[in-house]
Amino acid sequence: MSKPIPTLNELTVYFNREDLINKVVEQIQKDFNWFSYNIVIEGKAATPYLELFQQILPYVDELLNDDYAKLLSLLYRIDIEEDFLNKKLKENLHADTAEIIADLIIKRELQKVIIREMYKT
Repeated sequence: MSKPIPTLNELTVYFNREDLINKVVEQIQKDFNWFSYNIVIEGKAATPYLELFQQILPYVDELLNDDYAKLLSLLYRIDIEEDFLNKKLKENLHADTAEIIADLIIKRELQKVIIREMYKT
């Protein structure tokens, strides 16, 4: 029997797996590049997650304020449904919306990489 797919809340144990994080970086770069946003990882942050977060956050904030339809298109491409996003935002009323979205993007991309790895073998 195969292992269950980890939920978004169970992904933190995978944040330090360099093999997976490199694939997450590639996927995020591919998805953001589709919308002409360049994600460049230089290894300057304390962790790969933090560097991804710092790279994604300004783009998410810009889209949130200036082009919500484009943000929704990006989230659709990444496979984050609007209803799910709204649920997460309601659960975290006092948190920064852009930060919640950036975190969800990284976690969803990591989840997709893990799923691909699980079914590859």
